Amino acid sequence: MSFFKWHKQQVKKKLNMFGLSNYQGFWISFIKGIIFGAVIMWFVGCKEQIVVKKAPISGSEISSLNIEYDYSIGVKGNCGMCKSSIEKAVKSLEFVADAEWGIKTKILDLKFKDSSDFDLNALYKSINDSGYETMNTTANQTSYDALPMCCKYDRNMQVYSSKAE
Repeated sequence: MSFFKWHKQQVKKKLNMFGLSNYQGFWISFIKGIIFGAVIMWFVGCKEQIVVKKAPISGSEISSLNIEYDYSIGVKGNCGMCKSSIEKAVKSLEFVADAEWGIKTKILDLKFKDSSDFDLNALYKSINDSGYETMNTTANQTSYDALPMCCKYDRNMQVYSSKAE
C-alpha cells in the first residue's frame, strides 16, 4: 500500500471518529497550519539588528584625538563555542581592549586600547590561526580541521566585509 493511500485511510478514520465532513477537516487542517506557521515565525524571526562600524582612522589623526575606536569585521562561524574561540584569539592581541562576536550577525566588533597600534595583518592572522576566516582571508587548514564538528562552518558562507580592507 502506498503512503498516500494509507494517509487517506487514516484521515477518513479520524474524520469519522469525530463526526466531521471532509470540508470541516480541510478548514481545521488549514487553520492549524496557519497557527503552526505563525508560531514558527515568532520563534525563528531575526530580532537582532546589524550595526556596521567604521575602520579606525590613520595614526596621524589618532594622536590629536584622544578617544577609543571601534572596528567591525565579518568572521565565519556557527555557535557559542565559535564565539568564545574567536573572541579569545582576538583579545590576546595587544591593541584589542574588548571583542564581541555575534552568532547571528557573524560580525566581530572590536574596541581598541590605542588605535595607533592597530595591525590589520595581526588581526587576520589571529583569526585565521584560530581556525576561522573572513571574506578576504582563509583559515589555517590544520586549525580548521581541529575545530569541533559544531564549529565547522560553511566555507562558502557570506559575511560582512569591512570597507577598509
